[in-house]
Amino acid sequence: MRYTTIIIITGLLITACNKQIDSVRPLTKIDKEGELASLAGIEETTVGNYSLLKGSGFSDFDVPMHDFAESRGNNVTLQNWKPVDKTTDAFFFRNSTGPTLGNSADFYRGAYQVIVSVNTTLEGIAAMENTAFSTLTEVEKNRFRYAKGENLFIRALVYFNLVRVYGKPYYQSAAESPAVIIKTSSDIKEVPARSTVKQVYDFIIADLQTAAQLMKAPVTKTNAFGSSAAAWSLLSRAYLYMGGSIAAPDGASNQRAVDYADSVIDQTGGKYMLLQGDAYNKMFADDELGTIGRANGTTNKEMIFAFDNSTGASSLGQLYHYDVNYNVGAYFLPSASFKSLLVPGDIRGTFLKLNPNSNFVETTKFLVLPEAWLTRAPYIHFRLAELYLNRAEAYAKLGNTAKAKENLKAIHIRAGLPAADVDNLAAPDVLAAVLKERRIELAFEGHNSFDYFRNGLPMTRTAADNNGTAMTIQPTDPKVVFEIPKN
Repeated sequence: MRYTTIIIITGLLITACNKQIDSVRPLTKIDKEGELASLAGIEETTVGNYSLLKGSGFSDFDVPMHDFAESRGNNVTLQNWKPVDKTTDAFFFRNSTGPTLGNSADFYRGAYQVIVSVNTTLEGIAAMENTAFSTLTEVEKNRFRYAKGENLFIRALVYFNLVRVYGKPYYQSAAESPAVIIKTSSDIKEVPARSTVKQVYDFIIADLQTAAQLMKAPVTKTNAFGSSAAAWSLLSRAYLYMGGSIAAPDGASNQRAVDYADSVIDQTGGKYMLLQGDAYNKMFADDELGTIGRANGTTNKEMIFAFDNSTGASSLGQLYHYDVNYNVGAYFLPSASFKSLLVPGDIRGTFLKLNPNSNFVETTKFLVLPEAWLTRAPYIHFRLAELYLNRAEAYAKLGNTAKAKENLKAIHIRAGLPAADVDNLAAPDVLAAVLKERRIELAFEGHNSFDYFRNGLPMTRTAADNNGTAMTIQPTDPKVVFEIPKN
């Protein structure tokens, strides 16, 4: 997959008082009279928008987002306890708004880089719809529709990540709680007021529903690109986040989480499948030397949407793997709490490896042809196992114990564990079992901390994982929500 960055935004300054975007200066001018006046130009700029999900060179997106999701949970601990810095700021729940003390400023700037770039492309698409669209062949019209759907999907994905970082969990007064600005134009002078959490979710859902329909156009792409199934996957996840706390679940949202998971699992003609046995093991096994080909994940049938790092490695690898040549990496190590969940026979226990150069036990999920602190592992945004777990959780909250167990068992058995573990669960214990399975199955993939807070659950680190002092963060703690960066 070739990535072409179409817009690099060098300034995105946010002030605490008025949330104004003061300066957005593109280095490469892309406009509807130029590159975006043709289908080829639209497709090129769309590919460029995907590249911004990794980062632009000026701001990161994938690393900070992953940091927020994992380091604020209890699946990781710090390799080295030292004063708070950019890497450990989120782990300590400091949530610094300054650009040097935390990842928030980079993430916020990077997110709006993607949004402004997508909006520029969508404006070009809208202009072409009123001019040259009628002159396209039917094949070209389908490519055009698909590209529009991809841009709506990318924008929705970015806004979903923004709202879960800068907005309270949905069950906490979503209609009144402030979140982020919803920006729908490329005009850098247009800076709306912050929208509520509910308004942002409504916007995401509308974009995704349109995107899913547009990407039904008969265009063939790999899982490194958006698709109807990717849009349905994000819809399922969004509704799960809207599904209320465990104490007060929202039935309508949980049913929608099930419905969209159904769309992916049951209505995609077998395009996606849960990998089994050796194939499952190889999806996350150690591939430090490249012998099993994990860098190429574009044809993996369990991955629904995964950023392709095969030709341009990601610094995500630095978070989990120590490199002896450069004496860097492995900031986060699998926690004692996480390792205690892995019982004999669980295939997922093989996704941990002792690094002989450091004596650290590391996850192998990003151990793919490392170049110093880099990884060539695909960054998985959505895979089929999550959809089964979404259904299991939503069904448990809906009181459908049989269906919850059925979906939970598909993941539990696949991991090499006995069906009886699930069959023998009492109804009141099913939801806790689902969340435990989710914690293990999706470990180090960007879910852990959010799965506690969105459910109204405290996140607890044991003393072994918190430098000798146990720590608990309540879901209503103000530190759960990041402040909008000041600069």
